[in-house]
Amino acid sequence: MYFVAIGDDDRMFLEEAEGIVSECLAADGLVRGMDFEIECYSEADKLAAALENGKNRCQLLLLDVEFGGVSGLNVAASLRETDAVFRLIYITSYRDYVFESFDTQPLHYLLKPVDKDKLAALIREDYRRRYMDARVHLMAGSRHISIEYRDIYAVEAAQHRVIFHLRNSMEEWSGTLRTLAQDLPGWCFCRCHNSYIINFSHVTELVRYQAKMDNGTVVPISKRFYKPAIEQYMEFLKN
Repeated sequence: MYFVAIGDDDRMFLEEAEGIVSECLAADGLVRGMDFEIECYSEADKLAAALENGKNRCQLLLLDVEFGGVSGLNVAASLRETDAVFRLIYITSYRDYVFESFDTQPLHYLLKPVDKDKLAALIREDYRRRYMDARVHLMAGSRHISIEYRDIYAVEAAQHRVIFHLRNSMEEWSGTLRTLAQDLPGWCFCRCHNSYIINFSHVTELVRYQAKMDNGTVVPISKRFYKPAIEQYMEFLKN
């Protein structure tokens, strides 16, 4: 589900921004509660606590720079220090902080009164390019499988099927690892064995012929793939 959080101490603007988000996504045929969700926060500490406790929930954060006497820049900077992965759009009445905001890696810095068409376009672009496409789409007979990249820890070929080892479950597919490897982004996925692909986003350590994952599992790395896997992992860490 595409999750949008909005933080602003102006309750009227919170309602306005919530309406813009809901309207533009619904116009694309998405259903609130099924395809997307929106949560609004008028207090900075409650927003920070919610995003810190649910690090993988939020895809997009709309945030005021001056947030009830608290700096929105500081809130965003603190969240960036966690492993939360979200895109950020500042919406504010203050032009002066635009250059300071760069350190928190925002997608955009919008001034109030907000251009509704501009904000809607940014939300649609984020959903389509950064969320909807940030997943692998597969067909299993008549069933369509859609799996977020970040939920994949490893992919294993076993007994003429492919097994996705996911965050909280497993998923099977009747294709081949070779075919799948062409569809997964090479910046974070690595073929480390004839029978395994790993997601570097969940690797805590590469040791000789093993990848240790952040859920405690260990995935084998074959001698053939060891050197290119190490090189690819180094590039991943740089970026």
